[in-house]
Amino acid sequence: MKKNLKQVLVPLAVMVFGAAAAFATNAAKQSQRQSTVVDHAYYYNSALPSGSRCVMVEVECLDGEGLICTDFANRRVWKTDVEGLTGCTGSLTRIGD
Repeated sequence: MKKNLKQVLVPLAVMVFGAAAAFATNAAKQSQRQSTVVDHAYYYNSALPSGSRCVMVEVECLDGEGLICTDFANRRVWKTDVEGLTGCTGSLTRIGD
């Protein structure tokens, strides 16, 4: 009886510890990935001349993918002012969502 109980409990304990370790590792990766706070960002204004269409605004966002970050005028903001064919680049995420 003791041998049968040990044969059942040891694999079960290994699975429980493995699942707990997987959740802990995933939580650490998520918090590390989105921990950088950006205190200024850029919105794209197509009415401005080429080369100055990315306009800087002060707003706090997190660096990374998620719910899009917007400024006080509800415009989507971006991480960098590198201007390409469609505008500013680099996704930002709202803080607290």
